[in-house]
Amino acid sequence: MVLSLAGQVVISMITTNLSSQAAGVSRRALLKYLGLSAAATALPRAVAALGAPSALAPAESGSASSPAKNPQWYGFNLLEYFSTDPDWMKYFPYKNDGMFLEDDFRWIRDWGFNWVRLPMDYRFWTDSHNPFNMHEENVVPIDRAIRLGEKYGIHVNVCLHRAPGYCILDIMDEALTGIHVTKERTSVFADSRTQDAFVYQWTYFADRYKGISSDKLSFNLVNEPLDLPTAAETEKAEETKPGQRHLKDYVRVARAAIDGIRKHDPQRLVIVDGYAGGTAAIPDLFDTHAMQSCHTYRPAQLTHYQCEWARGTLTGSEPEPTWPLKDNTGNVISDREMLTRTFQPWGELAGQGVPIHFGEMGCYKHTPPQVVLAWFSDTLSVLGELHTGWALWNFRGPFGVLDTERPGTKYEKWHDHQLDRPLLNLLQQKMKSS
Repeated sequence: MVLSLAGQVVISMITTNLSSQAAGVSRRALLKYLGLSAAATALPRAVAALGAPSALAPAESGSASSPAKNPQWYGFNLLEYFSTDPDWMKYFPYKNDGMFLEDDFRWIRDWGFNWVRLPMDYRFWTDSHNPFNMHEENVVPIDRAIRLGEKYGIHVNVCLHRAPGYCILDIMDEALTGIHVTKERTSVFADSRTQDAFVYQWTYFADRYKGISSDKLSFNLVNEPLDLPTAAETEKAEETKPGQRHLKDYVRVARAAIDGIRKHDPQRLVIVDGYAGGTAAIPDLFDTHAMQSCHTYRPAQLTHYQCEWARGTLTGSEPEPTWPLKDNTGNVISDREMLTRTFQPWGELAGQGVPIHFGEMGCYKHTPPQVVLAWFSDTLSVLGELHTGWALWNFRGPFGVLDTERPGTKYEKWHDHQLDRPLLNLLQQKMKSS
């Protein structure tokens, strides 16, 4: 099964969530429901059949596809507008005010990187009682981040991490994680007004930023799309296979947003995260000329070791990870060869005219530093063979290079921060060798 363990983390979380709704919902049933095994292993054939044109340079009508050139964008996610739920500030160092820091852009540029993603919560600038009412003053920080990107030569990727009617965080169980998440009241996949609000968000940004080159600015529709099944659908998965319907629901919503964006700004580059937690490319969107983004935290036992919000997904009793990752008996269960197999289908997309980027990755702060360096070395080498760019989930914080609070790390003082210089050096080396 060609499926990143990041997707398996999501699946496990969904299974945990559904188990509180109906007894007997199994992980195996959910896998069948999603149809991910078959979809992932068949992906290269599906791509070849579609012959999708390039997202950056659309092919002329009737012409054959030419290989897509993946943009060499390397960088970090910046979280100043990450979530209106304050519990997350216990784990990520942001002030919840949207004031993206100029020092972040300056240092990212000075260290040779050229890309930032802004995963954001729409409720910062949207009236919670009227999703079509935008608070202009709260959009200004986004304007400022885009200007900082232009000033320092850094591409800015605007992302709805929480969109009207959807957020991957809503599958979390507060009783297990201790993190309160204010969940969406409606579904963008099922409620037409909520879908209209989702499209409106993007048409608003498209009109506001029209004229800014796609070399400088792109739109990432929604973080890690996954249309969750009901317990009944999961139980009947073997008979009805409704996973295809749910994927088609997301494709319908994504197409509506892309169409809305391009009515206002025809040249805007749109990026779509892979389905199932950013792990599986979406062939039904190839013809939209959107770039496809993979997220990788594989293997989760290593990248999310003792991670607070992975409670209920991981047992919490996993042994301290090594790389290659071994089980309790010493058998290797994940290594570079496995990563190569996992990402091979993504690498084949470029040959079919579909550009890719890895928009999220990293290791949480409890993973030992020597294991983090070994994992990054192999993971980034594999991505380098795919000629694709990548980004860490944090710049400052537990997945980043500044203020990670990782025990055993030999930090270097950097202004008022603690810099993980060995990790930074490795990232720079891998970026230059890609």
